[in-house]
Amino acid sequence: MRYFRYKNTDKNVNNALKEQYKTLTEDEKRRFRKKKRLEKFSTIVTLTIFICCMIAEIFLLKSIPVPNHILLEALVIVGKVIVGFVLLIVSAGLTAILVTPLWKKVETFDIPLMKKEIFSKACKHLRDYYHLQEPYIITKCFEATDKNFQNHDVCIFVVGDELRITTDLIQGFLHGERDLGCYAFKKEEITLLKRNNGNHLVAELRTDDTVFLLGYRAKRFIDNFFISKTVC
Repeated sequence: MRYFRYKNTDKNVNNALKEQYKTLTEDEKRRFRKKKRLEKFSTIVTLTIFICCMIAEIFLLKSIPVPNHILLEALVIVGKVIVGFVLLIVSAGLTAILVTPLWKKVETFDIPLMKKEIFSKACKHLRDYYHLQEPYIITKCFEATDKNFQNHDVCIFVVGDELRITTDLIQGFLHGERDLGCYAFKKEEITLLKRNNGNHLVAELRTDDTVFLLGYRAKRFIDNFFISKTVC
């Protein structure tokens, strides 16, 4: 058994934005470009104001004299820490107040929501990376040793002499953090059982240290396309 995962979690969003951009009208594309420019400008202004506030805070704290007496020096240092923490909160609050109008302006350039098919296109690089191919089956994972897979729809497919399990990459998703990685099993590593899970039957896929409780349809799929498959 082996586990591997695609590392660049930002690629999903980038792919989705590219696909969404293709679906926009010319007017919507202009609004999209204006929104991106205003977002960059607002980010620069926000950081500039906050950094200026922090620099002013540092100079203010440095201007407070430190006495030579050990006890008084300790009290002043503690006081500086407290004042610094308060000024940090004030700086963040002041920055938020000053830039709120800018970010509200950004919101006025909102474009139509992404269509569901864009989520699927956003995951194309993941399907390629994990070599997802037909035949495959999408079913429920009720329980798993890897708790990230628990109560998720999963995709089960065969690549060469390996059975692979990933999250549902067919319907897809926007944020790359939802990619759960891929488990790959050799035939001799797994035991496939039928068992009851409450009021319904499930397929239990088990290795020495890993268990997946899957929708019962998974058992027939794994039997037909993996266990009974003859590798040429």
